[in-house]
Formats: sequence, C-alpha cells, structure tokens
Amino acid sequence: MYIRLAKAKYNKDEFVYLVESYRDENKRPKQRVVQSLGTVAELTKENPNAIEELKAWAKSLTFQQQADQFVTLLLDMNEPMAYDQFPINYGYVFLQALYNELHIPEFLSQYQTRTSIQYPLNEILELLVYSRALNPSSKKRTYEDKGNYFFELPDFSLDDMYRSLSHLSSMKDELTLHLHQRIQETRGRDCSLVFYDVTNYYFESENMEGLRQKGVSKENRETGIVQMGLFIDNEGIPITYELFPGNTNDMATMRPILEKIKKEYGLGKITIVADKGNNTGENLAYIDNEDDYYIISQRIRARGTELANIVLDQEDYEWNAEGNFKSKSIERERVVKCSNGTSSTITEHLLCFWSQNEENYQRAKRGHIDERIEKFIENPALLNASNSFGIKKYFKKVMVDKKTGEVLKAKATYEFNQEKYERDLALDGYYCIVTNDLSLEPLDIIHHYHQLSKIEESFKVTKTDLEGRPVYVWTDEHIKGHFLTCYLAFVLYRLLQKKLDKPYPIHQLKEALNSANTIRLSKDIHLLQSTTPLFKTIRDHYHIDLEYKRIKVEKLRKELSKLKP
Repeated sequence: MYIRLAKAKYNKDEFVYLVESYRDENKRPKQRVVQSLGTVAELTKENPNAIEELKAWAKSLTFQQQADQFVTLLLDMNEPMAYDQFPINYGYVFLQALYNELHIPEFLSQYQTRTSIQYPLNEILELLVYSRALNPSSKKRTYEDKGNYFFELPDFSLDDMYRSLSHLSSMKDELTLHLHQRIQETRGRDCSLVFYDVTNYYFESENMEGLRQKGVSKENRETGIVQMGLFIDNEGIPITYELFPGNTNDMATMRPILEKIKKEYGLGKITIVADKGNNTGENLAYIDNEDDYYIISQRIRARGTELANIVLDQEDYEWNAEGNFKSKSIERERVVKCSNGTSSTITEHLLCFWSQNEENYQRAKRGHIDERIEKFIENPALLNASNSFGIKKYFKKVMVDKKTGEVLKAKATYEFNQEKYERDLALDGYYCIVTNDLSLEPLDIIHHYHQLSKIEESFKVTKTDLEGRPVYVWTDEHIKGHFLTCYLAFVLYRLLQKKLDKPYPIHQLKEALNSANTIRLSKDIHLLQSTTPLFKTIRDHYHIDLEYKRIKVEKLRKELSKLKP
C-alpha cells in the first residue's frame, strides 16, 4: 500500500488517499483507493510531518497485509471442519433491499412479458449489479463466481448472461426514467440545481468501431474510448446518463441529454451547473430559451483579448477583508448565432474572480516555464523537436526574413510573443463564471459551481470502486448493457448513503458489505465471519440481529428477510 496525493478539479484542494496495488483476474497490475484520509491542509495543520508519517504507516500495512493473507480464512482450531471451503457473501442483501424498493423486478417482469426472453432476466441483472458493486470483474468471472452469494439462482448459462446485455441496452431509457420516478415517489428529489459533466472510459481493444472511437482520453490511453455524459441532482444522486462515441466533442454531449430529460422527466425549472468544456453559445441559448438557468465557467485565455481586458480591468472589483480574494459582476447582453441559422439574445452576468490560492496553484502548475522559454529563445531550432505543452503557443513560426523580406524556405525561425506571455502571467489567479440568473450573489455562484466536485467524485467511483473501465465487451449493445449495470450499482450505493443519513465514502460501504460473509459448517449451521464496524452500523440501521458466531440457516434467513418488502 502507498499514499497518493491528488488535486481536486474544481476547488483545488489536495486530497490524500491510501491506495492498494493488486492484480486483476488477467494478472494485470491495477490500483484501487482503500481509504480517503482527508486533505493535505487538514492533516498538516497540527502535524507538519503528517504526510511522511502516513507514508511510513502505509508501508507497514503492506507487510501486515502479507502476513494476514496466511490467516484470514483460517477457522478456530476448535471449530468443526467447514462444510464449504469458501465464504458466501450476504452483505448484498442491503443493496437488494434498495433494488426491490425501486421496483426493478416489477419493471423487468413487465418488460419480459413483452418479449420472448426465455431466461431469468431479473436474476441475471441482480447478479451483474451486485457483483459490479462488491466484486467487479469480467462477465465470465462473474458467472463463474455466482455461487459466492447467499441466494440461489435459477439455472441460466453464460450465453444467457451475454444475451441479457442486449436487452439491458434496449431498455436503458425506460429503466432510467423508471428509477427517476421511483426515487421521486419514495424519497423526493431536489432537481432545482443539477450538475453535468462528461468523462470517458477506455477499452483494452485497439479496434475502432461503433461507440469505440479514438478521442481525447482522460487517462491518456491510445486505445478506443466511449464518452459518458452524466446528470446528477443536488444530493449527488444520478438522474440519467448517455453514451457517445469516443470521438464526440464534450461540448456536443449536453444538449441531447438535456432535451430528453426536459421532455420526459418533468424536472420543472432547473439551474444547470457545468464546467467550461460545455460552454458553447448554442448550449447556453437552448437553456435560456427553455427559461432555465445556467452556471458555467468561462475560458479566459482562449477567448481572445477582449475578455482578458475585461478581467484585468481593476475597476469595480471588491476585495474581501483578508485581501486574498476579489470579484466583480458585469451584466451584459450578447447575441448567440446557432448552427441552424437562428440567433438568440442572452442577458447574463459575467462574474470575474481572483484569488490568491488560485494564483498560487496556477503559478505552481506553470513550473519553471521561464527557464524553458529562455532555452527556446536562445535556440529556436529546439522547438521543432519539442512537445513541451504550454511553451509552443508563445512562439510563432516566421517564414520571411523581416530585414530582407526573403522567404525562408530552407530553415524557418521562431519569434517569441512576449506580449501574449505577459498577458497570461497577468491572468494567473483569475477565473470567470457566467450565469443568466441575475438574482444570484457572487459567493452563491461560487458555492454552486464548486459543488461540481460531486460529479467528479461520481465518475471516480464508477472508474475505481466499480471498475467501470477498462471495458471488456465489444459490441455497442453489450457496451450499453455493461454501463447500465455500473449505473445501477452506483445508484444503489448513493441511496444507501442517503438511508444511513451520513455520506460514508462508497469504498467504505463496499468494504463493509464485502466483510459480511458466512461459511457453512454443516447443512444447517453457518459460521459468521468478522465484519467491519461500518457494517454493524448498516445492520443496526435495518434492525438486523446477527450478534452470533454460529447461526442456524433458518435464523439467518429470517433476519435477512426483514429487508424484503
């Protein structure tokens, strides 16, 4: 195990994670987050050496983990020989209770009556979802390990499981709408403020077809990717999602999903929060024309000198008492021309901010750029062989000798744009957010925007805890079916967090449910293994009495049946 430091995308905090290395079923090395330990600022506030001490602690855990592998599954020497030699998980029943509360079995029953499916679709989906939530693996491995859960499955084949993915693909829109409606009915839902973002998931295959296309991979992979656009509500519970080919531009993903949920989901008036990757005139004009609101970040450096001049104009900025933050608001009207030939006039507030923390972050990110620029100024030929991001944009290729007017065919030279570089330096620490909700105060706008970290965390869960990537299925239908199981597993975890009324990290909930195992000592007697303290909290919330070491199977079934509707 080791300590990983990672910066948040939206609020610039640096988080500390305990990370474990392991190998998947194909012996590929992978990593997973075991525990979130807080931020660097929090941990070092009282103890400046906290990070180094945590690194030493993580190293000691590795040695302990290696020793524990020899004893974790050994029974007390006084126990009789186990009837089965492998543990059976019963922690899934808490996810099953939520699955049933959402009336997913009833939905699938109705779907199955409309089709000619001859295999148990609901039970297959349950296996896929619970396995994705607790022990993510390939579909083949999931099928082979189906006996590791405390429920008896009807007979079906591995081919039936793969066939089910096609049906899951076809029902995706109906099922996600059904989930939304059930969540509204059972607990209510706050959709006055919704969050949108896009990420992508990579494949192991290098073939490019259908959804699998070459695009800008978040993990810098060279293989094909698929894009996912996701909407979540103000509590972080998913509303719906959509998949797009990997070569789809982020900016083109928001409107198709938004049009669908506005038409079918009955959300009412909403405020959409998104990052600058979705800031297009057409997106904003559509939102404004629907009488909804948007809060979306605005690129400064990529929008030419006019916006930069507005940001750098110090008139009207208001400072906070500490002198490390200032903001100003400018009301403006602008005409947006759309691709269909129409145009819209939007009245909006441009919020300009500067913070010392943001400037420090951007200066640190910039690194020793001055030294590298000097190297290229002295020897411009090095630029031809350089891929140095953030440097080349300050150099312009010159094809004509300024003194003689001669065309430089044999050897081009480069000219450093000092003005552009100095402007970028001056913009460090500044950022912009634009909104058409003219009633909001600047600090409220910042607060809403920073909550985009909820969706960033959502994607992190699907990629790490649920291991949604790499994707091992290849056809578009199977890809869509795979992501529906990931989505369902994530929804169940979010609802479990809300049931417990405390935002326990999903990796801790996963660990807790995975600790709930039993070993059959005989046909009628089970041995309950030790569980985590969090599992006891979950169990107590549902009033499940399992304070036993040995338990009769009838008693175990009776206690777990309390979770059934």
